[in-house]
Amino acid sequence: MNKRLVTFLALAFVPILIIGALFPNRILNRRDEAFESVKGSDIVVFASADCPHCADFKEYATLQNWEVEYLEISEIESQRLYAKLKDRAPLLQQAVPIIYVNGNVVQGYKDNQSTGQMISLMLHQCMDSENGCQPFRDFLKSPIHIEIQTAEGICTEECELDLDKYVFDLPVFGKVDLTTLSLPALSLLLGFLDGFNPCAMWVLITLLTLLIATNDMKKIWTIGGIFLFVSGAVYYFFIAAWLNAFMLVGFNVWVQKIIGLVAIGGGGFYLYEAIGKDPNECKVGNLSSKQKTIQKMKNVINRTYWPAMIVGVAILAFSVNLIELVCTAGLPAVFTQILAFNDVGNLARYGYMLLFIIMYMIDDLVIFTIAVYTLHATGLTKKYARFTLIFGGVLMYGLGMLMLFAPELLTFS
Repeated sequence: MNKRLVTFLALAFVPILIIGALFPNRILNRRDEAFESVKGSDIVVFASADCPHCADFKEYATLQNWEVEYLEISEIESQRLYAKLKDRAPLLQQAVPIIYVNGNVVQGYKDNQSTGQMISLMLHQCMDSENGCQPFRDFLKSPIHIEIQTAEGICTEECELDLDKYVFDLPVFGKVDLTTLSLPALSLLLGFLDGFNPCAMWVLITLLTLLIATNDMKKIWTIGGIFLFVSGAVYYFFIAAWLNAFMLVGFNVWVQKIIGLVAIGGGGFYLYEAIGKDPNECKVGNLSSKQKTIQKMKNVINRTYWPAMIVGVAILAFSVNLIELVCTAGLPAVFTQILAFNDVGNLARYGYMLLFIIMYMIDDLVIFTIAVYTLHATGLTKKYARFTLIFGGVLMYGLGMLMLFAPELLTFS
């Protein structure tokens, strides 16, 4: 392997070692041990690990054998839920603990005899009722406004969150706010960046060049169109396979960390490629293999029997995309891991993958359209290809860092 590449990738992992040494609890996911949370419980509590009143409530809840969903107030997802709760309870302060039970909100925890007994009464009343307790997230969707009940014993110093640190000023895209970024937006952004792949680009441009030389518009439209469609379909099923693998494994923190390391390595490789001699050059495959691919293209184009030609170009697209996966496995792995640990339905996940594929194919569609109407096959300029590699590398590196140290920032409401 290239010694320069090994050195570059090794340097890319140095910040991980430094941050991991400074904040071991982050990478080992120990910060949630203070509160054992059960999602979907009848009791939902916004809390902080440093809040003694939250600890008092936890002790009482444990004695009562209550299942409680704890939301760490400093996390970005908790901030989103807090904002929605505040819409229903305008007098709510950003102070913990905030305790929700069946449409009731209590802010603060004085002691077991007063606040503890009050919460216990709320819980038993709804559990004994015919309709049961109203789930927290169902309550957030309701249009009603409520008055909160306050109790002595709140923590405020650790509750304030500087949301400005989640806002980044990126080239072309402008200001990107992670607190408002959605899964559809992330799908479009990652798909767009993943599309700039030199391994796919050279094959398409070579194929279009050979097709244009035939001066047969029917062949250009048919063979070029089938090549693009099969390429998109193969890539979609590849991403679906990634997703199903992650869903089969289930949420596993170590799988998440491994994908984070892959993303960091991939981001480092993108940046290495960006400073190389030619960012448009595909490094996968040697000259001999490329010549064989070109010969296959010629064989397909020179066929006169249309069904054989269509089957031939479909097989060509399939085989080329399998090779291409070596170039581009990083971003799909990161994207599908994010989809897997977000709480969305399967239909939505496959819809987000479709958005990813649409943006992934945009550059190929643009090149194909230009070739059809100008009868000239052209690719990306070195300057533009270099920019997309740098931007994609930085984004992929950043996503890897988040997966290792702050995966909660990659959950979307």
